[in-house]
Amino acid sequence: MDIISHLPDDLLLRILSFNTTKDVMATSLLSRRWRSLWTLVPGLKYDDSNHNGDYKLFTQFVYKSFLSNKAPVLEHLHLSVGPECPFIGIRFWIHLAVSRRHVRELHIDIRSSKKGRVTLPRSLYTSETLQRLTLINCVFLDVPVHVRLPSLKTLSLESVTYANNTSLQRLLSGCPNLEGLSVEQCFGDSPMYVNVVAPSLQRLHMSHSGYGTRGTYVLDVPSLKYLDIRDAARCNFRQIESMPELVRAHVSFGEASNHKFLKALTSVRHLTLKQPFTERLVILSGINIPTGWKQPSSVPECLLHSLEAFEWFGYKGRHGDREMATYVLKNATCLKTATFSPKSTHLGKKYRMRKDLASVATASASAQLLFD
Repeated sequence: MDIISHLPDDLLLRILSFNTTKDVMATSLLSRRWRSLWTLVPGLKYDDSNHNGDYKLFTQFVYKSFLSNKAPVLEHLHLSVGPECPFIGIRFWIHLAVSRRHVRELHIDIRSSKKGRVTLPRSLYTSETLQRLTLINCVFLDVPVHVRLPSLKTLSLESVTYANNTSLQRLLSGCPNLEGLSVEQCFGDSPMYVNVVAPSLQRLHMSHSGYGTRGTYVLDVPSLKYLDIRDAARCNFRQIESMPELVRAHVSFGEASNHKFLKALTSVRHLTLKQPFTERLVILSGINIPTGWKQPSSVPECLLHSLEAFEWFGYKGRHGDREMATYVLKNATCLKTATFSPKSTHLGKKYRMRKDLASVATASASAQLLFD
């Protein structure tokens, strides 16, 4: 028995929405019922890799399937194309999805192009219905002065190019209800200056490797719950307001530190730090003494009242490292486990490091010292 054919239309449409539009259209050959069902799928997903580089055929296919779609609501448009896809077609499809079909989710991935980068249509920046926007690779963000995206909840920008150093700032200023923001690899002719003032933002991810445009940021995100910053050495945090709702934070500093940033993390419940653990581990105290570690004038509240687990990967056992580790062990009154994973594999060095730490009188009677 054909079980799939007995499923209700709503469920079939839901299943079909996860497939590329090319595969969805192919189902019209199955039976009379399927002949028109594909036109009601609430999503369009195009990938030019399925057309063997024939962009004339691909363009015709997109136009035909786009205009044939009769779904009451267009939930999403996913477009993944290569360097030879006509830019005018890309802009028109985006405009059509936004202005005519009131799309809710837009995912645009334009792979490396010798012809330059695609400029988005102005209609995109004033969509009343767009809830999720993802832009990847060869996209040129020339953001207009007037931006209004009242429904946008999630914004993801990866390896895009900005027209000027205020492009991202303009875009964010028009997203009053943003809850999730991801920015990876900024490119542009000048450093970015961005004030992230987002009262409703709950998730923030920023990633910058050794290339791309450096940025100067002001963070005012009082509702933030999840923070993920990769290579914060390329991000200059000029001002950071308190984040009292922060639940989890992952921060990678590369080869440099930013004590202003860590000072704003006093309310976090789960903190993961990744950086070269040299004397610059001082970053954890918020006092930038490059030649050694110096304890802060007052013990952080999270260390006194909430820290239960402490993990140190790549522990070297240097003078500054020992002082920092001792400070945590002596002040973390709620500590349950302190785990050290030495960088050295030499048994003698590991034994001496363990012996040094085991001699520290911990503030928590139940604290366990673990060596991996």
